[in-house]
Amino acid sequence: MDDALLDLILERLDSEPLDTGPASLLLAACESAAALDQAVGGTPAELPVRSVTPGSGTEPAGAWLSSLSVQGFRGVGPECTLPVEPGPGLTLVVGRNGSGKSSFAEGLEVLLTGGLRRWADRSAVWKESWRNLHHGQDTWVAADLLNSDGATHLERKWEPGGDLDSSAATMQVHGQKRRDLRDLGWDQALRDYRPLLSHSELEAFFSGKPSDLFELLSQVLGLDELVETGTRLTEARKQAEAHSTQAKKAVPGLLTQLEQIEDERAGPVRTALSSKVWDLEAVEAALTGSPAGGVDSELVWLKRVAQLSGPDPARCTEAAEELRTAADLVEAVEASEAGQARQLADLLEAALEHVRDAERSDCPVCGTSDVLDGSWQSLARDRVRQLRQEAQEATEAQRKAGDARRAANSLVTAPPSALTDPASPRLEVSEALEEWERWAHPPGVEEPAGLRGLAEHLESGAAQLAELVASLAAEASRELQAIEDHWAPVATALASWVAGARRGRDAVAAAKELKAAENWLKSANDSIRNARLAPITDAAREVWAQLRQESNVDLGEIRLAGTGTKRHLQIEVKVDGSEGAALGVMSQGEVNALALSIFLPRATLAASPFRFLVIDDPVQAMDPAKVDGFARVIQRFAEKRQVIVFTHDDRLPDAVRRLDIAATTLEVTRQSESVVEVRAIGNPARRALDDAGALCADDSVPHKVAARVIPNLCRIAAESALINQARRRLLAAGMPYNELEQILGDAKGLTSIAALGFFGDVSKGGDVLPRLNRMGRDLADTFQSLNKGAHFEHPGDLRDLVGAAKKLVHEIDVSGA
Repeated sequence: MDDALLDLILERLDSEPLDTGPASLLLAACESAAALDQAVGGTPAELPVRSVTPGSGTEPAGAWLSSLSVQGFRGVGPECTLPVEPGPGLTLVVGRNGSGKSSFAEGLEVLLTGGLRRWADRSAVWKESWRNLHHGQDTWVAADLLNSDGATHLERKWEPGGDLDSSAATMQVHGQKRRDLRDLGWDQALRDYRPLLSHSELEAFFSGKPSDLFELLSQVLGLDELVETGTRLTEARKQAEAHSTQAKKAVPGLLTQLEQIEDERAGPVRTALSSKVWDLEAVEAALTGSPAGGVDSELVWLKRVAQLSGPDPARCTEAAEELRTAADLVEAVEASEAGQARQLADLLEAALEHVRDAERSDCPVCGTSDVLDGSWQSLARDRVRQLRQEAQEATEAQRKAGDARRAANSLVTAPPSALTDPASPRLEVSEALEEWERWAHPPGVEEPAGLRGLAEHLESGAAQLAELVASLAAEASRELQAIEDHWAPVATALASWVAGARRGRDAVAAAKELKAAENWLKSANDSIRNARLAPITDAAREVWAQLRQESNVDLGEIRLAGTGTKRHLQIEVKVDGSEGAALGVMSQGEVNALALSIFLPRATLAASPFRFLVIDDPVQAMDPAKVDGFARVIQRFAEKRQVIVFTHDDRLPDAVRRLDIAATTLEVTRQSESVVEVRAIGNPARRALDDAGALCADDSVPHKVAARVIPNLCRIAAESALINQARRRLLAAGMPYNELEQILGDAKGLTSIAALGFFGDVSKGGDVLPRLNRMGRDLADTFQSLNKGAHFEHPGDLRDLVGAAKKLVHEIDVSGA
């Protein structure tokens, strides 16, 4: 949504606030359908910062047209160019019907937008006639602009045989590479401030359904996105409600399925679905296998049993072999000197410990006193160290025996709780439990015979226990599979339902918030639309006041009202003081005037990047008085805009001449084979020179009068040409129009204006004459003569002066081309 329309919504939210949730959804809908989807999903839109209101703020540097060119399009065969002055002013493009003049206006519309509105609702036959029948070469339309970037060339081209939609459109700023036309960034501006108005669009105000008028004005005002925003909210709300409704409809069928199945999960799920607010977490827990009955769950117990495994016979065999090897090693060492040394060392250490604990030196064996004195103890400790070194082999054998026993004991585990605490009558575990109990209690005999007994226990019991446990686990797996096979259809249905149910549950809250946003927008719709219209309503009435000329219809409020199929344009009028329905009492000419009253103010808002207006055949069906009014209206708009009007009606150029309105008139003629020509019928400079020449040829004019008036007319011609050059130069440099007019208004004398025309700098008056001398012989002298001739009678030949002035004006025009 464009900033201006969004600002109106934000302003309305300030005065009539919404709760945070609906407001977030409303703003997301203003942005895009994708943003609304995200907001409904829980990602709120950020509140935008309000920008300037429509028609306010600084007027941006805009684009002016300097030419339109057409080849092979509509009524134009070989290439033809329509030159226009790139600055404020009025240009009339005249020619009879079929001359090809409208091909330029339509060419510009196709160039900028890729299509023609007049063909939008026409049959395919109309679209097939867009290519000129007399021109078989490439077809293209082009425009040259002056803007802050400098000279810019726009072009849309079709290859031979291509259809209307197969064109390639490009732009190229002077000195830069060619780029896509979309890089201009005018897509939104062409909707908001459309600078093009064709006669078919004027006619649309008079014929068709009331909603057609609404749609047309909505497009002119850029209100399409307001309708799109409401549509997004409505569709999102309906989708949210559909999710909830669909989930509710499926619940009875699911409950029936759950009642027909014997499964411990069915009960909790039935409870979850039967509650006023669905417990979706409980349903999902059942689907993911979480225990509905905790540790007492039959499913959990069966899964534990199915995962049981008995002792690994191979590992037990390996452990038994290690036990026997350790037993052999211990027995061999015990019979060796190493074993005896270890025993003697143990005995001496025991004696030393006795002496230390008893704090006596008597022999504990024979009772002899004082024999275990300090000397003995020292000798005994030395002997223990010697014996321990000798007994190392025996110690290592005992260590290996201990390692072998610990490894074997790790395989002899207690029965698992899955066997000691059975939770299902489906399996008989007593035999496996008894066998495991025997396995957990190996025979307790002393070493090293105990090592051999443990080895025997491992080899004799492992295989039988492993076989029993494997059989039990397989049976548990079969029971589990049977349960899951019965549960699977219900689980599939629940899984499909729960995703939609979650959306539905979330959608209930979202639907309420969407409905709140939708209702707020509906209630605010008229005020927002008409606030959008407000900046141009007063201007429209002012334009109407000039266009109405002798009409007895007074224009009041203009409003956009209604929704859906009841959308309509509400125009309040008074006919001779009595209220009436506008379209019921207006003539076609008055309706055309009304359309112009709305179009012109909207297209000339300050925020528009377009400094040009192109209007095609606006005065059809207008009576002569309204044609005069239209001439006055476009004269006012041409003070700040470049207004180009195409017409085949001679009444408009006649009114412009009669009312002495400054304008450039271009005549378009069409020869055989669609050869179109454009020629100027005079501009202010040429008109002043023509008037001067006419005075020279009129012998009835007193010489004293001619000697004062003719130099002044020649000076006016030179000044007009220089002002045109100044406008070209400074507007192309991006100078705002108001600032330019202020500078031109402050320029005193012909020299200052020439400095602006040649250099864009009023302070460079001293460089004017040297510049003229470089441009051509005697131009500086002519300039000085004109500068003085405005105050004194010209002493020389007046015909020579007019000829010299024509040359000067020509060179000025050429220098700025």
